[in-house]
Amino acid sequence: MIVIVSREEKELIQQLRKLSPLSETSGLTAEVLALKRQIADLEIQKSQREEEHAKQERELRHMVGLEKKRQEVEIAQAKRDTELTVREGNLAADRKRFDEQLKFNTERFEKMESYLKSMLSDILLRLPNVNLELKRTSK
Repeated sequence: MIVIVSREEKELIQQLRKLSPLSETSGLTAEVLALKRQIADLEIQKSQREEEHAKQERELRHMVGLEKKRQEVEIAQAKRDTELTVREGNLAADRKRFDEQLKFNTERFEKMESYLKSMLSDILLRLPNVNLELKRTSK
């Protein structure tokens, strides 16, 4: 309990009472500052998470791009392999046809040669044998 002695003391007490809410204000100010610091920390964390998410997004897009490029290369390689396989198959078939035709032509030529030999020998056997004696006379 406070006993007021004079008017000055009364004014002093009133000023002190006015100051006590000021201490509450300073507590609120400290709380506001703490909340502001917390907001700033949360904003920093938010920006860090956003940056991390953006980084993951970039990496993901990069990986998707690489995968797409790899698939395109594999498709091109498969296409080349298929074309080479088809060409090799066609070349083998052409070679087989060529060998068969060569064999056929060779057999035909051999038959024709044997036919001509037999025909020529028959003709030569049927021709009369003529021996000529030639004498030269000078004039």
